[in-house]
Amino acid sequence: MNEIKEMLLEAAYDAMLDITKEEMPELIHEYHIFMDQVKALEAIDTLDVAPLAFPYEIETSYLREDEVIHTISQEEILSQGQDVLNDQIKVPKVVV
Repeated sequence: MNEIKEMLLEAAYDAMLDITKEEMPELIHEYHIFMDQVKALEAIDTLDVAPLAFPYEIETSYLREDEVIHTISQEEILSQGQDVLNDQIKVPKVVV
């Protein structure tokens, strides 16, 4: 029990939180509830389950195929720049 209290106080210090002596019993109780939930999740057999990026399938029928329709040449782009040096458009410094 003392180890849990020390661990919670250290985590609170790292998170810059003040935990009073009156709040500590409730925090320890909540910690035990959380750990029971973690144990329940660990008991689930996920050995033959493939990892997912999303918990559900997403249909992407609204996306179109990429097609090159109109490209601008490098010379045309550089001709639009006010200050061009070594095939690059110079811009003002934005980070000080």
